[in-house]
Amino acid sequence: MPHTPAQTAPAPDQAATLTGDLAHPAPQAPCGAGPAITWLRSDLRAHDHPALEQADGPAVFIRPTHASPARRALWEELLADMRHALGDRLVVEPAPTHPTREARWAATADTLLRHARAAGAEEVLVQADYTPKGLARDKTVAEILATGGVRLRALGSGYAVPPGTLRTGAGGHYKVFTPFYRAWLDCGADAPTSPAPATGASRAWDHWEEFRRHRLAGYAEHRDLPAVDGTSRISAYLATGALHPRTLLASLAATDEDTAPAEDRVAFARELAFREFYADFVYHRPETLQEDVNPRFAGFTWNTPGEDLEVWKEGRTGYPIVDAGMRQLAATGWMHNRVRMLVASFLTKDLHLPWQVGAGHFRELLVDYDPAINQHSWQWCAGTGTDASPYFRIFNPLTQGKKFDPDATYITRWVPELAGVPAADIHSLRNLPAAYPRPMVDHAEERRVALARYEAVKGN
Repeated sequence: MPHTPAQTAPAPDQAATLTGDLAHPAPQAPCGAGPAITWLRSDLRAHDHPALEQADGPAVFIRPTHASPARRALWEELLADMRHALGDRLVVEPAPTHPTREARWAATADTLLRHARAAGAEEVLVQADYTPKGLARDKTVAEILATGGVRLRALGSGYAVPPGTLRTGAGGHYKVFTPFYRAWLDCGADAPTSPAPATGASRAWDHWEEFRRHRLAGYAEHRDLPAVDGTSRISAYLATGALHPRTLLASLAATDEDTAPAEDRVAFARELAFREFYADFVYHRPETLQEDVNPRFAGFTWNTPGEDLEVWKEGRTGYPIVDAGMRQLAATGWMHNRVRMLVASFLTKDLHLPWQVGAGHFRELLVDYDPAINQHSWQWCAGTGTDASPYFRIFNPLTQGKKFDPDATYITRWVPELAGVPAADIHSLRNLPAAYPRPMVDHAEERRVALARYEAVKGN
């Protein structure tokens, strides 16, 4: 749920970057000392994958223990593409069932060691994982592999610019998106390490190409409208590594003005940059996956979650745009980005519940779950994070529904009780059928409560 401030026309230097200068030759990774296998994690693609291209042994995917049903279904689709590309080289192992995280990591290391020995491999090659959990896991796995004479080596990352790369003039990390974005553009991205897959070889790439050719034009205008197929829907492919951002940036750079105007290409690249900004921020401040970025909120008054949380999860709040979003999430594992902002604002500023419980619910269901994006987008909506939405910005779910879904097309798709009700009545809560719940709270009153609570910590 990366937040998307209002866009302006692209600056000339941004458009130039995307149309020619963003991609530069990829550096060659140093060769290892001998044979290697690949350990696949959040990088389920057979193209533009340095570790997979350098290793000559099996590519081992160990199913994660915890994931949403939608994510598990997506894995099966992506693994089918991987099997087609790699054949018998792909090895899929079951998820470890040990009760503790450390024991599961040890079991993972044992599995990799077994495959490395069978292949006569001296190295296990991976795409670097910069999340706090990933760094801790890889340290444990590397130590166990080393006892068996096998080295864990990272080649590349899942980012155009790896976390920790960019620094401010003072040597610190970026805490605000706009200067990070300028530095990110200046840094550029490596060129893809291999050509794009052929049509039909990768459903993720086919999905991207369909969007780029037919729907990227108009993206800046249409992406906020949930009833319109105006977003790329590639977030799940980025989260699973089926697409690499440098591949997308190279594709954008090769896209001409007739296919998609610079404004739309820049708007899309900016969203990729938001993903990398949050990953970079979490790399430097891993505690912010659970704690407020802004320390003033340590004393903020949140309500204790109860039945109101369950009503929100089930899409029974009595606010149509909120309920539509929550039902879409439950049914599909995905929710339109604009609606993610609205349901997050409702939870934190109308129900006054801590952003962590909302972020946790999204983690359980999202097909495109990414810890840095998810948690920091929730913090943005709650007003506690970096580049946060001002505390006094409290989305009115009725006016927002009218603005972004004026005909109530999206709402009635997911809230069938309201089918046939005039859009004007839906957006004003007039003449609604008895089957649809009454509003669980009075938005105007809860807005006053929220503002009072935010004012109490504003000067801390």
